[in-house]
Amino acid sequence: RTNWPGNMKSAAYATLTSIVCARRVRTSAFVERQRQKTPRSQVAAEQQNNWFSDGRKAAIDLKRELGILDDDDDLMSSKDDINRIKEEEVPANEIEDAIETGKAAARALLAQMSGGGDGGDDRGDSEDAPDDRRIQKVSFQKNDRTSDSSQHPFEEDALDVFNLPARKSHSLTVCMVPPASATLAWAQLTAARRRCKDPGFFRWPPHVNIVYPFLEPILEKDSIISEEDQRKSFQREVARHLALAAEQVEPFDVTIDSFGIFGGKSRGVMWAYPRSKCTVGTTDEEPLITMQKELEKQFPMCTDQRKNGKFSPHMTISHYEDSDGALEAKTEIEESWASVSFNVPEIYLLRREGDGGQFKILATIPLGCNPNVEFNEVTLPFVDMPLTEEDWVREERMAMKKRRNGNRRRRNRRGSNRGQETEKDAQ
Repeated sequence: RTNWPGNMKSAAYATLTSIVCARRVRTSAFVERQRQKTPRSQVAAEQQNNWFSDGRKAAIDLKRELGILDDDDDLMSSKDDINRIKEEEVPANEIEDAIETGKAAARALLAQMSGGGDGGDDRGDSEDAPDDRRIQKVSFQKNDRTSDSSQHPFEEDALDVFNLPARKSHSLTVCMVPPASATLAWAQLTAARRRCKDPGFFRWPPHVNIVYPFLEPILEKDSIISEEDQRKSFQREVARHLALAAEQVEPFDVTIDSFGIFGGKSRGVMWAYPRSKCTVGTTDEEPLITMQKELEKQFPMCTDQRKNGKFSPHMTISHYEDSDGALEAKTEIEESWASVSFNVPEIYLLRREGDGGQFKILATIPLGCNPNVEFNEVTLPFVDMPLTEEDWVREERMAMKKRRNGNRRRRNRRGSNRGQETEKDAQ
């Protein structure tokens, strides 16, 4: 149980890489045959050597890790595969079987990796979460991009995904923020957050996280390429994939006319529901949900906002010690709230500096046809955000952080106690 997650990932990454190699080999072989007008059987078997044997072995190893196969199952070894490929051309049906086996194993792993966290209804902003969860480099290829938002984000035919070395950072988010022109929405949301003593009043604008945490580069210290050039290359690639996602969603309208809560005995969050709909045309799916799916297709390692397989858009109003406090605040806000609507022509990539820093605009992401995404040299603040953190905001933020640290210590103690009880039972 200690080692199998890492082994599963390694096997799946090898399998996915073999699938990509297989496609490249088959494509190049087809082009070569067309050029030379030679029969398929004369394609060099050596071209199939690495991807076939590596992909087959990776799939077998992964299935054994998952308990699908036993160690004593009579399967051809990687060495036998290589020898056989050298001696004769592998039949096409066996090649396809090997590819499908690899696909199935990799999809099973990716589905598990993207699943809904701890299973709880925990949609709040993890503002003090660690920023050191590294993402291993994974290469995907996409034959053609689809706008079918109902397709699972890990279907390999829908992918041309971001694949540079990166790690998740809670200092970065892709989110929806009311535009500056939505003055009434900004005024009402700001007043509600102040009234409810939101600990994030200074650090966060009124927002809906779509991809959070987001990615920052892992720079190679010993590379011949300067760190600045590595950073610029990373930004260009991020911008390209953000644009690929954004062009799938046209500008849309958002209405805020209802509120909700989640949490329990040790935490409560009150939030506003940003009900979104298309400005032009009709669709069964809310544009915000479509936007999250499209972004996850481009950045498939960023699944944190999808809980139990579902993305639930929400705009945090404030945090509380428990759900009772959140429910009381919800009732008070609902009594005086007037429905407010606004149009969303763009979303944003935001970044903060330091634990107490304010999230500011690193890049603006226009929605619709041919969006041009450019990074700002200096992050830009939203005009309606406070310039400094007031004393009451800092006090609320520190109190929330203390509660979270206490809850984390209690969970750790409970886990340690359960481990000791299990060890005693085993003895």
